[in-house]
Amino acid sequence: MALILIGTGVAFDLTLSGIDALKSCKEAFIETYTNPIEPERISALARLVGKPITPLDRSHLESSYLIDKAQSVDVCILASGDPLTATTHITLVIEARQKGVPVRVIHNSSIHSIAPARAGLQMYRFGKTASLVNPRPNYKPTSSLGIIRENRKRDLHTLVLLDTEPAPMEARAALDMLSEFPDAVVLSRVGHEDEKISYGTLDDLKKKDLGRAPFTIIVPAKLHPVEREYLDSLI
Repeated sequence: MALILIGTGVAFDLTLSGIDALKSCKEAFIETYTNPIEPERISALARLVGKPITPLDRSHLESSYLIDKAQSVDVCILASGDPLTATTHITLVIEARQKGVPVRVIHNSSIHSIAPARAGLQMYRFGKTASLVNPRPNYKPTSSLGIIRENRKRDLHTLVLLDTEPAPMEARAALDMLSEFPDAVVLSRVGHEDEKISYGTLDDLKKKDLGRAPFTIIVPAKLHPVEREYLDSLI
């Protein structure tokens, strides 16, 4: 009996260890609220490992549902990217250990490392990550803008994650929220065959075909000459 967290990577590219764990576990689940996955890709993976993979909503993931099951059988939960980059999943591990349930984590690629690399930006020059949320009635937080301003004061780039609920945020909506900043890198479907990376001023970016959701945005600080050369090659 164990709880096994499996990262799906940024492009649903599981590791061999992840596939082996899915084949051997009793029950398999997947959460898609942090990064929606096409149902046909989940179905193809289910056929490969020989068992159903059940979508799990956020309420079940944040409850004791999985841990209760893992007290008697091996249970796998597929999580987007790397499974321990989300606070929810760390909380799940803590609770499982408190209840005496063994935990295994199978790591994978994360947007936190892939996006900076694909944009040609130096990893050590990134500050705190910011998140933009889809506006809702009586809810329009602006704390993310303060994070970006502070990073830029410290000459640090900012990785900006975009809300996926109730639907993945479109790049142009995000650029509107970031209108006070001079330039940005827009990454579309990182790691997929139709990946698209665009760089420029916000006005210029809004005129381009930026690709399809899900998007990630980087608001750069002052660019190193090598970073500038790489980004200029995208224009």
